[in-house]
Amino acid sequence: MKTTLFYFILLFSFSFSFAQSKPTFSVVGNATNKESVLKTKRLDISKIKVENISSKPIYLVWETVSNTFPKEWDCSMCQHGACQIGIPKGSAFNKLNADQQGFIAIHVLPENKKGNGTVKFKIYDKANPAYAKILTFEVEVL
Repeated sequence: MKTTLFYFILLFSFSFSFAQSKPTFSVVGNATNKESVLKTKRLDISKIKVENISSKPIYLVWETVSNTFPKEWDCSMCQHGACQIGIPKGSAFNKLNADQQGFIAIHVLPENKKGNGTVKFKIYDKANPAYAKILTFEVEVL
Protein backbone atom coordinates (compact mmCIF):
# COMPACT_ATOMS: atom_id res chain seq x y z
CA MET A 1 0.00 0.00 0.00
CA LYS A 2 2.80 2.43 0.92
CA THR A 3 4.60 1.62 -2.33
CA THR A 4 1.47 2.27 -4.41
CA LEU A 5 0.90 5.58 -2.64
CA PHE A 6 4.53 6.55 -3.19
CA TYR A 7 4.28 5.83 -6.94
CA PHE A 8 0.99 7.72 -7.18
CA ILE A 9 2.54 10.80 -5.52
CA LEU A 10 5.62 10.52 -7.75
CA LEU A 11 3.46 10.24 -10.90
CA PHE A 12 1.28 13.17 -9.81
CA SER A 13 4.34 15.34 -9.12
CA PHE A 14 5.84 14.47 -12.51
CA SER A 15 2.56 15.21 -14.29
CA PHE A 16 2.17 18.55 -12.53
CA SER A 17 5.73 19.67 -13.30
CA PHE A 18 5.35 18.60 -16.95
CA ALA A 19 2.09 20.51 -17.32
CA GLN A 20 3.62 23.67 -15.82
CA SER A 21 6.55 23.69 -18.27
CA LYS A 22 4.36 23.41 -21.38
CA PRO A 23 4.78 26.63 -23.42
CA THR A 24 1.88 29.08 -23.23
CA PHE A 25 3.30 31.58 -25.73
CA SER A 26 5.50 31.63 -28.81
CA VAL A 27 7.53 34.20 -30.68
CA VAL A 28 5.91 35.25 -33.96
CA GLY A 29 8.70 35.28 -36.57
CA ASN A 30 12.26 35.86 -35.34
CA ALA A 31 13.34 36.44 -31.76
CA THR A 32 16.09 38.79 -33.02
CA ASN A 33 15.68 42.07 -34.92
CA LYS A 34 18.71 43.64 -36.61
CA GLU A 35 18.31 47.31 -37.53
CA SER A 36 20.49 49.93 -39.22
CA VAL A 37 19.78 53.65 -39.22
CA LEU A 38 21.70 56.77 -40.24
CA LYS A 39 22.97 58.94 -37.38
CA THR A 40 20.79 61.82 -38.59
CA LYS A 41 17.65 59.67 -38.65
CA ARG A 42 15.78 57.72 -36.00
CA LEU A 43 14.57 54.17 -35.56
CA ASP A 44 10.87 54.81 -35.13
CA ILE A 45 10.00 51.25 -34.16
CA SER A 46 11.47 47.77 -34.09
CA LYS A 47 8.94 45.24 -32.86
CA ILE A 48 8.99 41.55 -31.90
CA LYS A 49 5.62 39.89 -31.47
CA VAL A 50 4.59 37.04 -29.19
CA GLU A 51 1.35 35.06 -29.23
CA ASN A 52 -0.65 33.31 -26.54
CA ILE A 53 -0.84 29.70 -27.77
CA SER A 54 -2.75 28.43 -24.74
CA SER A 55 -6.49 28.22 -24.32
CA LYS A 56 -6.49 30.56 -21.29
CA PRO A 57 -5.48 34.18 -20.63
CA ILE A 58 -1.81 34.65 -19.70
CA TYR A 59 0.23 37.44 -18.15
CA LEU A 60 3.68 37.82 -19.67
CA VAL A 61 6.52 39.35 -17.68
CA TRP A 62 9.78 40.66 -19.10
CA GLU A 63 13.17 41.61 -17.70
CA THR A 64 16.05 43.43 -19.35
CA VAL A 65 18.91 40.93 -19.50
CA SER A 66 21.48 43.29 -21.05
CA ASN A 67 21.65 46.70 -22.68
CA THR A 68 24.75 47.94 -24.51
CA PHE A 69 23.14 50.93 -26.25
CA PRO A 70 25.45 53.97 -26.08
CA LYS A 71 24.40 56.35 -23.31
CA GLU A 72 24.21 59.22 -25.85
CA TRP A 73 21.29 57.55 -27.66
CA ASP A 74 17.80 58.54 -26.64
CA CYS A 75 15.83 55.29 -26.33
CA SER A 76 12.40 54.19 -25.27
CA MET A 77 10.45 50.97 -25.39
CA CYS A 78 6.89 49.77 -25.53
CA GLN A 79 5.23 46.55 -24.51
CA HIS A 80 1.71 45.26 -24.95
CA GLY A 81 -0.24 47.80 -22.93
CA ALA A 82 2.33 50.48 -22.04
CA CYS A 83 5.35 52.55 -23.12
CA GLN A 84 8.30 53.73 -21.04
CA ILE A 85 11.05 56.30 -21.48
CA GLY A 86 14.42 54.59 -21.64
CA ILE A 87 14.92 50.86 -21.29
CA PRO A 88 13.59 49.88 -17.83
CA LYS A 89 14.64 46.83 -15.81
CA GLY A 90 11.33 45.06 -16.44
CA SER A 91 7.56 45.12 -16.41
CA ALA A 92 4.52 43.04 -17.37
CA PHE A 93 2.16 42.93 -20.32
CA ASN A 94 -1.54 43.52 -20.02
CA LYS A 95 -3.51 40.27 -20.14
CA LEU A 96 -3.16 38.29 -23.38
CA ASN A 97 -6.24 36.25 -24.19
CA ALA A 98 -6.08 32.97 -26.09
CA ASP A 99 -4.79 33.49 -29.67
CA GLN A 100 -4.02 37.17 -28.93
CA GLN A 101 -0.68 38.73 -29.84
CA GLY A 102 1.41 41.15 -27.84
CA PHE A 103 4.79 42.77 -28.48
CA ILE A 104 7.94 44.39 -27.22
CA ALA A 105 9.23 47.31 -29.31
CA ILE A 106 12.11 49.77 -29.10
CA HIS A 107 12.63 53.29 -30.43
CA VAL A 108 16.08 54.87 -30.89
CA LEU A 109 17.04 58.50 -31.55
CA PRO A 110 20.82 58.35 -31.99
CA GLU A 111 21.33 62.11 -31.42
CA ASN A 112 23.85 62.20 -34.32
CA LYS A 113 26.09 59.59 -32.60
CA LYS A 114 27.37 56.58 -34.56
CA GLY A 115 27.71 53.24 -32.82
CA ASN A 116 26.00 49.96 -32.18
CA GLY A 117 24.30 48.26 -29.31
CA THR A 118 22.16 45.35 -28.31
CA VAL A 119 19.33 45.06 -25.83
CA LYS A 120 18.01 41.67 -24.72
CA PHE A 121 14.78 40.96 -22.91
CA LYS A 122 13.83 37.73 -21.13
CA ILE A 123 10.09 37.08 -21.44
CA TYR A 124 8.03 34.47 -19.62
CA ASP A 125 4.52 33.65 -18.43
CA LYS A 126 4.03 34.74 -14.82
CA ALA A 127 2.34 31.38 -14.10
CA ASN A 128 5.12 29.41 -15.83
CA PRO A 129 8.50 31.13 -15.32
CA ALA A 130 10.42 27.95 -16.20
CA TYR A 131 9.64 28.51 -19.90
CA ALA A 132 11.27 31.71 -21.17
CA LYS A 133 12.47 33.25 -24.42
CA ILE A 134 15.11 35.90 -25.09
CA LEU A 135 14.10 38.73 -27.44
CA THR A 136 17.06 40.59 -28.96
CA PHE A 137 17.29 43.96 -30.66
CA GLU A 138 20.58 44.76 -32.42
CA VAL A 139 20.93 48.35 -33.64
CA GLU A 140 23.71 49.88 -35.75
CA VAL A 141 23.83 53.64 -36.29
CA LEU A 142 25.84 54.62 -39.37
